[in-house]
Amino acid sequence: MNAGDTFLAPGYEDHLWMVISDPVLDADHVVIVFFLTWQPHYDQSCIVQDGDHPFVKHATCVNYPAAKVTTNSKLDENVAKGKLRMKAPLPKALLERIRKSAADSDIPSEPYDILRRQGFVP
Repeated sequence: MNAGDTFLAPGYEDHLWMVISDPVLDADHVVIVFFLTWQPHYDQSCIVQDGDHPFVKHATCVNYPAAKVTTNSKLDENVAKGKLRMKAPLPKALLERIRKSAADSDIPSEPYDILRRQGFVP
């Protein structure tokens, strides 16, 4: 996968996952997060609105606290097996906003450190 690619995963069909790190820079440590319908008690660091991405139909949060680290090979393997369904990639400006907002979020330390090493957060 590439930075900005999005997909649906089993058990999370209502939540669009996205690759926010750069797998070209580190294919063994790929940071993924998903969109979650906006609620006031969720991480408010990055709010996405209808029109920002074709999947988003209402106010939505990036669920940084649930960020995961995986490998690009696992992602590609799951796509090949049909476990992950690819969706439209993030527009470049939205990917940049999601990366930048991670600095002010409740993202776990391992994903944050990967984004920091890649120069997306301070």
